[in-house]
Amino acid sequence: MATPLSGSAQPVSLGEGYAIRAPGIRGVAELHRPRSGSERARSRAPRDGTSALEEAFQQTGVTEVREIELGLEPWREVTRPRDARGTQDATTIELQVPDLGPETGQLVLACDERGVLTWHLPVGGQGAAVPATRGASGVKRFVIPATPPVSPPAGPAPRRGLLGMIGRKLLKVLVYPVTDPIIGRISDVFAERWEERHRPYGLRRFTPELFRQRQSEPLSAGDFDDLRKGRSLLFIHGTFSTAHGAFNQIADATFRELFDRYQGRVFAFNHFTLSHDPRQNVEWLLSNVPSGAPLAVDIVCHSRGGLVARALTEQPSAFGLDTSRFVARKIVFAGVPNGGTLLAHPDHMVSMIDRLTSALNLFPTGPITEMLESIITAVKVVGHGALEGLDGLSSMQPGGSFLARLNAGTPAADGYYAIAADYEPTADGLRALIAGTLADGVLDRVFEDVGNDLVVPEPGVYSANGCGAFPIPESRLLRVPGTAGVLHTTIFGHEAAGRKMLEWLS
Repeated sequence: MATPLSGSAQPVSLGEGYAIRAPGIRGVAELHRPRSGSERARSRAPRDGTSALEEAFQQTGVTEVREIELGLEPWREVTRPRDARGTQDATTIELQVPDLGPETGQLVLACDERGVLTWHLPVGGQGAAVPATRGASGVKRFVIPATPPVSPPAGPAPRRGLLGMIGRKLLKVLVYPVTDPIIGRISDVFAERWEERHRPYGLRRFTPELFRQRQSEPLSAGDFDDLRKGRSLLFIHGTFSTAHGAFNQIADATFRELFDRYQGRVFAFNHFTLSHDPRQNVEWLLSNVPSGAPLAVDIVCHSRGGLVARALTEQPSAFGLDTSRFVARKIVFAGVPNGGTLLAHPDHMVSMIDRLTSALNLFPTGPITEMLESIITAVKVVGHGALEGLDGLSSMQPGGSFLARLNAGTPAADGYYAIAADYEPTADGLRALIAGTLADGVLDRVFEDVGNDLVVPEPGVYSANGCGAFPIPESRLLRVPGTAGVLHTTIFGHEAAGRKMLEWLS
């Protein structure tokens, strides 16, 4: 049954211990119990979400307990100060949910009509490091910026997203155990233990038949012997991703051509991206390459993976590493935060997670469930104040200790190349509507109006940063314009990116 919202500052009960306080907002709110997985599987009605999110919840021990659907009337916007997430919204909705006790974590995943997803933590935190706010009534509160209602775009009905039919405003109430039965209580070591179990290190074969597959045989001693017969091509993925996830959009013909050029000497490095910084990634890599002649490599890297590539090839003494087992010639940086990204700052880390989650919802690519699992794990860690366990994310922070040491280095490769995108709305209906809100609203304020691909500032991929290899000259640079509609997670699906890789890696 729909509950009216009158614009009052008083909480409005939705039943079962749930309430909404939405001063100045009129409309209706309706509390639903989620349908079971079997019910969803039988119907798969348009209002149901995709199976990818359900699978990610299951794999990370998260359970959806309630869904609140909102039907809001337009209101007059009033400018308010920015909050810790960098937003400056007209008003907010406060959702009150039953407090389930210290052993149960609680989250809210919100979706607006445009399909933009945002994660929300209880006000005051919920972990041991930051005690949760609990009132006498035993509730937890979530404060959610309210986006003004929008009309669905003309034309065909909006498609189904991760949470359900785009065009609905939803709040998903989620719970999870604070102590995982296998990897323990959420703490500074939780992300590392999770990655050990679910995203282990590994060097794998990367072939035209296998590069989109999760399962691939690890490199054998014979494989390393083959790699030493000539120059090889190494792929290094970025944050929250894996090798088969980060590069799956490379066109078949492009990948086959690269594979043939390197006579099959193509491999990839899977590594921790949440809990270990790039120096630790390289330490593992060096300790797992058999002794012998140095490996001569060219590297294609995405996002944070570019920092791993540079830690492997630049100023090894700065990190106390002996990288003589690798000799790099060319490195192609795709969306790499060589100058850092403000979204890696603790105040904006949830904003980075929001943008990547929204990108998966609006422009799904690759193994969505796997990336969502990493994202949900990071949200849990952030929610429990265990930021010291996210060295992999904080390594991208501008002015941070890792980037300061890295950018004081000198290039060891013969040539650096870069692909950088400035994402702006395109003119295809719903996508333009969503992209305009996501890119030109909250996000550009975080980046101080610098062009960006939703995650990394466009000039930060190639511009001067203190290292002698930067800026990367225009002749070795592909700047993808905003009109191309390319964002951080879709760079390798851009046709021009494939052409440039073939040109540069000839």
